[in-house]
Amino acid sequence: MLITLSNIIILIGVIQGFVFGGIYLFSKKFRNRSTMFLALLIITFSYNNLQFYISGAGILPGNLMYATFYIPVGSLIPVFIIQYVQEFLNFKENKKSRSSLLLYLPFSIFLILAIALKIDSIGNVNAVSKPVWQNIGKVQSLFSMVYTLALIAISFIKVRRSIPHFNRKKQKQVAELRWLHTMLFILFILTLLWGLALFKYITNVSFKGYFTALWIGLSLAIYWLGHIGIYKYGIRQERKSLSDFSKKLDSNSDSQKASNGHIASIHDIVKTKKRYLDATFSLELLAQELQLSTSHLSRVFNNEMQTSFSDYINALRVEEAKRYLKNPEFKNYTLVAIGLEAGFNSKTTFNTTFKKMTGQTPSQFKKAN
Repeated sequence: MLITLSNIIILIGVIQGFVFGGIYLFSKKFRNRSTMFLALLIITFSYNNLQFYISGAGILPGNLMYATFYIPVGSLIPVFIIQYVQEFLNFKENKKSRSSLLLYLPFSIFLILAIALKIDSIGNVNAVSKPVWQNIGKVQSLFSMVYTLALIAISFIKVRRSIPHFNRKKQKQVAELRWLHTMLFILFILTLLWGLALFKYITNVSFKGYFTALWIGLSLAIYWLGHIGIYKYGIRQERKSLSDFSKKLDSNSDSQKASNGHIASIHDIVKTKKRYLDATFSLELLAQELQLSTSHLSRVFNNEMQTSFSDYINALRVEEAKRYLKNPEFKNYTLVAIGLEAGFNSKTTFNTTFKKMTGQTPSQFKKAN
């Protein structure tokens, strides 16, 4: 058995992937179609790395690995990528579409060929060295690589097309699409590395180093997807619950009327329409909606409302956060989710502003209530 630093990194990635995938696939806490496809993607990455770790580390000769453990999961990876993206974007129509089953057709064909290879290897473990299987292997690898690039490109298009469907009230969800952009970009780069390794292999140029780099990259991607992907899901679900709670409270409260016309308009836009929950909301945006200059609007805040725009907005956000922190239903929710849902753009800003206005950090306030 060959023990190298690269093999150790790959093995750690494999183990982590199976642990992450198993927990997220079978845990009730993460029982969601989006998370299911992410878990399947992580498990598929892990098994793909495991196969080549077995032969690369010398646990089994390559021909014996193909005759026993090998499953052509390369054509399954892009399917889980695009289905994760669709579920993350809540494309509900795809759940009932039979056409999505066609995405699994390449994997089904290659699986049948892999089974045929195993049958051919009975009594002859070197069957994989036959020209016919060598050529099938090259075609399969090339197709899987191109298939992955194509489905990642389609996923990019789906993400971009979804942005216009989010109005200003959903500005926070638009920010979440950065996660999908980053994930797809990283997977696209890894696929290009896969293509380079295949080119070196097919042209009989030294290729082992490229595949090793690819497997290490996949190991790091497994770790990243496992931690960040599920973390994003948890924050997203918590924020959805907090948002529903806030809307329920608002439906039971009466609107406040103000005597001054500008102040009434400010309250209507900021409080009634809950624009303060948008982390990107600014004095300039409010001035545009009111059709006032920023200097005039600043005077309204300073002279008539006896406060500044930032203090006015932050006070509303702090009160919003207090409602969540005092509610027992959200006692296990992260402070990050609460801060983001209340309109703050980061945990640091949330902590600093909350302490400035209440004399306590959010965690201290939560414990006291």
